[in-house]
Amino acid sequence: MGAMQRRKGKAGELELSRLLRDLLGADVARNLAQAREPGADLLGLPGWAVEVKRAARARLSEWWLQTCQQAESTGQKPALFYRLDRQPWRCVVALRHVATGFESA
Repeated sequence: MGAMQRRKGKAGELELSRLLRDLLGADVARNLAQAREPGADLLGLPGWAVEVKRAARARLSEWWLQTCQQAESTGQKPALFYRLDRQPWRCVVALRHVATGFESA
């Protein structure tokens, strides 16, 4: 990963953490240990392993697989937040984690 991609990723994580703090009132922060050991990009949303992506083009299948693998390794539910260039933030979660009646989905 190049320096520009790392800067864009860090900026995306900071932008989303501020947004979630403002909207949810949660103490959301970047996971500074993520480079050394597997884990979520953001901390402060209990029960959720949050992966953050900023990109020009979506690679949802790849990103979702990574998010699910990280969540499984930590025993949490996966949540993928992504923002494409000049687009709003979007979130992908498994329906079974947010709605009743979809437990087997």
